[in-house]
Order: sequence, then structure tokens, then C-alpha cells
Amino acid sequence: MARIYFVEDNVILLNNGLLWLKNEGYDAHGASSYEELTQLMTTQRPDLVLLDWNLPGKDGLFIANELRNTPETKNILIIFVTARNSINDKVSGLDKADAYIAKPFDYRELLATIRALLRRNNIYKVSSSKSTWLHFPQQRILRTPDGQELDITEKENMIIQLFVQHSGKIVSHKMISQVFNESPSLYDKNRTEALLSRLRSKLKTDNKNPIRSFRNQGYQLMTHIKIMNE
Repeated sequence: MARIYFVEDNVILLNNGLLWLKNEGYDAHGASSYEELTQLMTTQRPDLVLLDWNLPGKDGLFIANELRNTPETKNILIIFVTARNSINDKVSGLDKADAYIAKPFDYRELLATIRALLRRNNIYKVSSSKSTWLHFPQQRILRTPDGQELDITEKENMIIQLFVQHSGKIVSHKMISQVFNESPSLYDKNRTEALLSRLRSKLKTDNKNPIRSFRNQGYQLMTHIKIMNE
């Protein structure tokens, strides 16, 4: 299993990223500073580090430089994930890192970049089948990663398809009302929250939150679901 450290001082972004990584089957751990990363390194060295640039104290460029100049860590893969997006910043970052992704970013792009780098270095995560849910919309069935089949309602069916279509993004209340074919004046946020609470209970494993709520924005699916069109 590939081990990934995510160094990010924005707590929401850090927790969100760790959920995505763990749901994809990676052994993921977080740090918010150079000191916390150093502590993680004493436990076990990772295969890959996701690195913010603007960190408190020693910044991401310092960390990348230290990783590259230390014999024991020089081969660790590094991806900068940062709001700094000028050409000069990218050139400086890529002098030390293997990839550079500017914020805001789509998690699908980040995960694709991680997979490409790990493949290049012959490092593999656990089989995706161990963490992937299967959705059969015609039968209104969810199949858990261990093969158990769960019946779902028509609205759960519809909202799962909406989440998968917008994987890695926040699904707004407006989008939900449209897929339910409800006018904005009749749309009930409380009813949607009750629906998603039931769906969370069906999707929840290992104490992970499979659907995150974002105040005044909407919801984001945090687990991997594959639609099976049979």
C-alpha cells in the first residue's frame, strides 16, 4: 500500500484531502508544518508527499529542498499543491518536485497525478476493488466493497448518480433540486439533509464520513462509487 503524507496548514483542506486519499486506498497521514512532517518521518518514510508552499515557519520550498538533499529521502515523490501559480513559482517548485498542481484544484486531477507518479516508480496502492462501491441504478442497488447488496430508494438512486457525475466537486442545493425536478420555491433543504443522513448511514465504513456538508454550498461525495450500467 502506498504511503502518502499531506502537508497542509488549512485544516479543512487537509481533512478533505485525507478522506479522498484514504477512500482511494492509500495509507494517508497529515501534517500542518515542517515540525509535524519531521515527526511523521521518524515513524516511517512515505512514498509520496503532497506539499503546500505557504506553510507556517519553514515553507514548502524549504521542505522540498531538504527532502531532495537528504540521502534517505531524496527519492520520495513530491507534488506541490499550492495557491502560488506564477510561472516563476512553478519553475522553482518543479526544480525540486515531481509535479505541481495549483489551487483551486479538482481531486480527480490530483488523484490521476498521484497514480501516474506511483506507476512510474512501480509503487502501487491496494486494489481499488477493496474500497470501491458499485451502484446498479436500474436495480436500485448499492454493492458494498465486501459484496453486500443494499436496496436504495429512487431519490437515493438519483442523488448517487449526481454525485458520481460531479466527482470531486461540491453538489449544490440548486443541482439537487434540478435532478429531483423540483422548483426552487418547493425545494426543502431539511428533507434533503434527512435523505443524505440515511444515505450516509448506508455508505459509512471505518468511521469515515462518506458525504461531507458545506455550509451554504452543498455536499461532496467522499467515497469511490462506480456506476454499473447493466
